[in-house]
Amino acid sequence: MKPVFENAGVHYDVPGRYRLHVHEKGITYAPTDGKKSVDVRFSEVGSIFLLGYCNSNRSYTVTFRDFEGKDIGEIQTDVHDDREYHNVRETKSILIAFAESKLTGEFPENIDNLDLKIASSLAEKDIYIRDGYLMGAKHRIRLSDIRRVKCITNGTLSNLSVHTKEKGGFLDKPDMKVPVNELTLPILEAAVVRNTGNVIDFTRGNGFDQKTCEFVLVRYMNSSFFANSDGSVADDWRRIAYNHIQSYQSDIAIPETR
Repeated sequence: MKPVFENAGVHYDVPGRYRLHVHEKGITYAPTDGKKSVDVRFSEVGSIFLLGYCNSNRSYTVTFRDFEGKDIGEIQTDVHDDREYHNVRETKSILIAFAESKLTGEFPENIDNLDLKIASSLAEKDIYIRDGYLMGAKHRIRLSDIRRVKCITNGTLSNLSVHTKEKGGFLDKPDMKVPVNELTLPILEAAVVRNTGNVIDFTRGNGFDQKTCEFVLVRYMNSSFFANSDGSVADDWRRIAYNHIQSYQSDIAIPETR
C-alpha cells in the first residue's frame, strides 16, 4: 500500500458549519457555532457507522464506535455539494485514513496474517479476518478458497456476497454475506483478485435509480491500497485490482505540494 495519509493530513473548512482535519492518526472536528469539538484517534476506534452514505447524495452522519460498540463521537460531513468527488470527499477521506491505519502499509500482502474485526451483522455477529480466514458466528471461509464476490445493495443495506464456487447454481446462494465497509471491500477485493484474477462484481443495480452498484466502490475504495509504498504498481494481481479502482477516477489524494 501507498498510504495517502502517512505523515500527512487534509483540512476541510466549511464556512459557518465546521472545520475538519483528517490525518493518519484520526480526525479533529470543530463546529463553528461554539459546540464541543470532536477529537477521535483511530487507535481507539473499532468501527465507523455511516448514516445515509449509500442512499443519499450529501450530508452524512459519521459515528465512531469503540471496540465494545459504544459511540465515542459523531459528526456531520459533506453538507455542501462537491460534484468533483460525488459529494463524498470529506467522508471518504475519513474512511481511507481509517482503513490505512487498520490494514497498515503491508497491505495487501498481509491479508493472510491480519487479525482484525472488520464488520458486524445480525447473522454473523462479529466478523473477523484471522489466520487467513473470514470468520463469523455461523460461517468460516478460508480466504484462499474465495472464487467470487458480488456487491448487493438497495442503498440502505449493502453486502458482499462471498462464494467459494467458480459458478453459481439456480439460486447462487452465497457461502457468506459480509457488510460493505472500508475494510471488507479492500480485503475481499485483494482475496478474490489474488485467487482468480477477477475483481468484485459491482454490476447489479440497487433496484431503484442505479443500474449498477459501482457507486459503492466510488465511496469506499482507493487504488492506493494496491500500490507499492513508492507509488509503483506490481505487474501481477495487484495491478488488476489497482486498475479496477483507478478506472473510476475517484481516489482521495493529497497534493505533494501540501
